[in-house]
Amino acid sequence: MRNKSFAVFILSHGRANNIKTVNMLKRFRYTGDWYVVIDNEDDQEELYRNEFGDHIIQFDKRDYVSRIDLGDMDTDRRVGVFARNFIQDEAERLGYECHLQLDDDFSEISIRYAENDKLQSMMVTDLDTVFDACLDLFLSTPLTALSFALASDYIGGVANDRFQSGMFRKTMGSFFLKAKDKVKFVMRMNDDITSCVLYGSRGKLFYSMSSLQVITPATQHDAGGMTDIYKKNGTYRKSFYSVMCCPSFVKVSAMGITDFRIHHEISWNNAVPKLLSERWCKHERY
Repeated sequence: MRNKSFAVFILSHGRANNIKTVNMLKRFRYTGDWYVVIDNEDDQEELYRNEFGDHIIQFDKRDYVSRIDLGDMDTDRRVGVFARNFIQDEAERLGYECHLQLDDDFSEISIRYAENDKLQSMMVTDLDTVFDACLDLFLSTPLTALSFALASDYIGGVANDRFQSGMFRKTMGSFFLKAKDKVKFVMRMNDDITSCVLYGSRGKLFYSMSSLQVITPATQHDAGGMTDIYKKNGTYRKSFYSVMCCPSFVKVSAMGITDFRIHHEISWNNAVPKLLSERWCKHERY
């Protein structure tokens, strides 16, 4: 890594023997600092420490319960929002100017590009180069958060608006974040997209890059992580946290083509402020 004041932090729970993201970092030649962040309520702590040794960082979830707007009175702490906030504090304590938060089920990062009017994919084999390029962009702009795209962002292929735009406002699952511009993730579930639209509506710049995609398994496919709580509560409750937080531009709706499921729907036209060109300004003469 060219940027030495940078580290990758991987959020994990109950997956000591199945952290795809660590395998990805090793396979594709990442040479920078990295850590696996677990909580003190994980019964696989010993397995994690045996597997990853000094790369393990553990924290107490209860330290963060009173600091975060969780959106409810539930006591179930099997969620990732605590870790997202802890990691920002820990990265700053360790002296990193910037860090990348990744979920623990990423198997690959791919470059997405158009060729012969079709959307193509090429696997990234040098993560150092890609991360350094992302940091060059991130640290030279007023962006608060920068993310990789997900498979669902490419529905429609090369004509997809998000792909055509190069960068778009939705951020989920992965976050480049700066020590000097920390954000407080909120809501018990759906905290990544909810925080994105909440702070986006206040003028913070959260963007994803359509040229880079993280490869993930199907939702609720792997055991551990937040799979249990999603299965327990269903996608309606998960999606409704975003509605509670931002009711003026988020609603729940049915997502799918043949098999539908409840999901959040964001009106981005109403969600984030926009800058108008100077040519539309009607200057008054005095």
